Amino acid sequence: MEVIANTTVISNFALISRLDVLMNTVKVCTTDQVVEELKACIERGFFKIDIEIEIAEIGEEEKDTFSKLKERLGKGEASCLAIGMHRGLNVLTDDFDVRKFAQRTGIPVSGTIGVLVKAVEKGIISMEEGNEMLRKMIEKGFYSPIETLDKFCWSENKK
Repeated sequence: MEVIANTTVISNFALISRLDVLMNTVKVCTTDQVVEELKACIERGFFKIDIEIEIAEIGEEEKDTFSKLKERLGKGEASCLAIGMHRGLNVLTDDFDVRKFAQRTGIPVSGTIGVLVKAVEKGIISMEEGNEMLRKMIEKGFYSPIETLDKFCWSENKK
């Protein structure tokens, strides 16, 4: 499954130096607008990104949608939603307003927790590793609605 990731999800994994889990769990792309936001975080010393992420350019048919969305949302969010909407990509974001908009308009949406759950289900990480990663993300400022993945994972990888 190809997904387009917003700054929030990428930064959560970057903050704990585990972008590898994100990249190995789903086929990820992002936008130039998100890269700009990530570069600002890197310049401020929040994290490093040592993995190359595919960039999806905003096409002609997506430009109008992007322009309308960026009146209400940030450039990163607007670019991901516009591309997700036009190309049928799932959007990865933890931003509440973006998730609400995506759900209202029928764009499949998930976030950091969804990626962690999928990583456990695919056997990329154990349940224990997923919970530890989530704990570290929360320590770094992720406003998670849950403290553990336990009730979301029904995998043999709960070890």
